[in-house]
Amino acid sequence: IAAETDPATKKAALRQLVLNDLLRGQQTDLVTDLASYKAAGGTDFTYTPQPPTTKNTAPGAIATIPGPLPAFARMAALSPDLAPEELLPALARNIVTNGYEASGNESLQQTEYLRLVVRYLAQARELQAMAGTGRKIVVPNCDSDQTGALLKALGYRMRGSCGGDIVLETVNPTRAFLTVDSGFPLALLEAELRANHRFELPYAPTQVPVLYSTDYWLQALGRSNQTEFIDAFLADPSLCRLYLGLSHLDRATAEALRRQAPPARLKTYAHVLDFFGGMFQVKNGAAVTPGPARIWASMVGASPSNPGPFFEKLISTDDGWLASFYDAVSRIDGSAAAAYIEQPERLKKLYDALRGKITSPGPARPVFRSSTELMLLTTSLRVGPDGQIRIPGNLEVWRTLFLKHPHGKYDAKLTRSANSWRTNDDLLEALFALSRKTVENEPLRIFLALNDIDRNRAKPVSAALVGRLIAQFRAYGSQYNVFADAPGLSETAINHYLDECSDISTIRDSLLRADTAGTLQAAVELWRIFVVRGQIDLAAQEDSFAKLIGPYGHIRQHAEMFDAGRASIEALLTATGSGTESASPQLRIAELLVGKHRSPSETAPFSPSDHFLRVYDAQRLISFDTFFAITAGKGAPDPKVVKSLTVQLDRIAEADSTRNTLSTEERNAFSPGYWSSRHVEQERKFNLD
Repeated sequence: IAAETDPATKKAALRQLVLNDLLRGQQTDLVTDLASYKAAGGTDFTYTPQPPTTKNTAPGAIATIPGPLPAFARMAALSPDLAPEELLPALARNIVTNGYEASGNESLQQTEYLRLVVRYLAQARELQAMAGTGRKIVVPNCDSDQTGALLKALGYRMRGSCGGDIVLETVNPTRAFLTVDSGFPLALLEAELRANHRFELPYAPTQVPVLYSTDYWLQALGRSNQTEFIDAFLADPSLCRLYLGLSHLDRATAEALRRQAPPARLKTYAHVLDFFGGMFQVKNGAAVTPGPARIWASMVGASPSNPGPFFEKLISTDDGWLASFYDAVSRIDGSAAAAYIEQPERLKKLYDALRGKITSPGPARPVFRSSTELMLLTTSLRVGPDGQIRIPGNLEVWRTLFLKHPHGKYDAKLTRSANSWRTNDDLLEALFALSRKTVENEPLRIFLALNDIDRNRAKPVSAALVGRLIAQFRAYGSQYNVFADAPGLSETAINHYLDECSDISTIRDSLLRADTAGTLQAAVELWRIFVVRGQIDLAAQEDSFAKLIGPYGHIRQHAEMFDAGRASIEALLTATGSGTESASPQLRIAELLVGKHRSPSETAPFSPSDHFLRVYDAQRLISFDTFFAITAGKGAPDPKVVKSLTVQLDRIAEADSTRNTLSTEERNAFSPGYWSSRHVEQERKFNLD
């Protein structure tokens, strides 16, 4: 650029260099290159360097990572859109979830992901050393000593003499992979070597803000200040977990914990802090509690007026169960349900039910929190005008679930106590007890599903229907979200749907049963989408749903199943006011889902509907239009339609024939699962004639 004589070309080149510095996050180079750009006449950029800070970052708390940020972000699987203060928390999350795996001797070993990151850092340090104080990798020409040193670090070598014959070939596959994967401009280097031109690449270390300071984290590991922070950080998943947990906290809360306990002790409870610390809060010098402070003081064993000891005791009590309870109740603070739960005696009883007698393992021991259903339960509770908890149906149907469920007893203790239930509070305690279980908690999941159904209905669901929904949850529970999203459906319509599902389950032909169930579920799901979007009027929901599911009763032939599917599409188009004559059913459904289709005469860019149909066609799926056209009328089908369908089926057969070249192992991987592959094989036997 310095040798360029044309002012316009030089100005454009300097402008691009400024943009590159900005994208790479290189503040030092950006300031220098921006000054050169302004000297060349550039006036469209202004930049004021800002020191990176975070809510918990002390001034000057900066960590250095070798190499430019874009390359490191690629290797560490970090989003390029992250703010500087979000980089280390995002990296910590990746290390916690993907950085280590258990080995045979119960120790942790690095995953391939983390090994690549560590190898990249080693390579980046070599390249950074070559960049020197000027922070630029410079190769004067093809024959220079720097050329060989750079190629060796990159894992390549030159084949051929300097000039147009040069080809870069791999000599060290491990280094070469890192070079390509990190985005090093290898093609540009090769082009410059062929032309025997000077190669320059800005290569400066990346500075990222750190919570508190690097010394604080090295102290947690017992390391000296001479240790590279990023190396120590990647080497200890517990340290990453603690960093992640403290990054969730506001400044006052994090500072209270930091003053209370040394980092080595906090690291012991890093998993609890990570999952549940986000709701910790300090106001006016005291810890905020979801409920009376005196009750929490008795449960925790420390007063909320002294937030440091309070939060330390909170995360260390009962292996995280108390922190989990605190988190769940805090999320509903200010609601009627919160006022109901936070009554002193009820608060303690509900925690005792959740805690049980054995507290280990705690809810934060796995990689992902195991008490998610506790949070769903507390945030979904409904309280009536009388101040009492509302439950679907009545207490008797839930008592029956625990006492006489056809699938057996869920919990011996809860089953014994069910006989003595007198109020809805008793059921609520049982549900809190089930919240600590990751399996055998089906009653809790049933309650959450039915509670959503009952939530927005003008008239609560009757006890009779609740009893039926409970009894059939294991078979049809995944379909219940339809009733929750369409609260206008009558109990008659819900019972009709369950009758249809039960009838389909009695079909003996497994292929017909699977196709009929899949067609009904697809049609009902489309109906649900249109209801949620308001594309089907509230007044038309009951009638349209009845017409949608009506044709599926007593199906015993494939032709009947096809007719039912076609009737479903027509019912959907009628209910949404789309009609069936103005355009093809395929196009109308696509427009209802993703927007207006572009007319062939328009010059506007492709619409989402256009892209949707192009993807549909690329998958070689046969459209509604083709199937409906070939079966229209009582006479012989239109020869043109038959030819079109034949061409499509030939394409499918041609694609399927390539499977013959697969090995047995590849074929097994291509079609995993006996029943799924058997179903597909049966579908392939479709005979057009």
